[in-house]
Amino acid sequence: MRTLSAGALAALSAPVVRLVTLVQMTFPGPVVVALNSSNRDFDFAGVTFRGAAGLGAMSEINSSPGEIKGLSFEMAGVDTAVLALALDDSAVVQGSPVVVRTALLDDALQVVDAPVEWAGRLDTMVIEEDGETCRVGVTAEASAVDLLRGSALTYSNADQQSLYPGDRAFEYIVAQSNTPVVWPSKEWLRALGPR
Repeated sequence: MRTLSAGALAALSAPVVRLVTLVQMTFPGPVVVALNSSNRDFDFAGVTFRGAAGLGAMSEINSSPGEIKGLSFEMAGVDTAVLALALDDSAVVQGSPVVVRTALLDDALQVVDAPVEWAGRLDTMVIEEDGETCRVGVTAEASAVDLLRGSALTYSNADQQSLYPGDRAFEYIVAQSNTPVVWPSKEWLRALGPR
């Protein structure tokens, strides 16, 4: 359960609830690309999210049990010179973290709260340009995909020693795996009497 601050409660009880989507992509370096769905800039957690209203699109966050879906982002109308500066190192896009938040604004249009709606890692980037402007499309994979990948480690003494040298927790697991465990019968326990 999440506790809301007094400012968040006041913003939610206002006649008009103001919401803005914040998208933060962190490339190696670290180079941070932070955009929001409005036409003005917002500061949150020490990062300035630039207004990109009308310049881009993001696929719908559609979470359902048992199904892990990614997201796609698209920016159009980006100046070619600015794009060249921003994407000098586009080969390292894959694996870069991306976080999508829904920001709650107060009456003074300041961010009161911005919980994480979706988190994942960037996968591919496509750049299309026509000489004047260009379009950048990025796909991202949800962090929950890592849960499906599994682990190469087993519950064995060798794997435990590689992780924690000297830990003897699994030392006798193989010797004990086929040993039957016999519990006393109810009659034997009753014969002992109350304790």
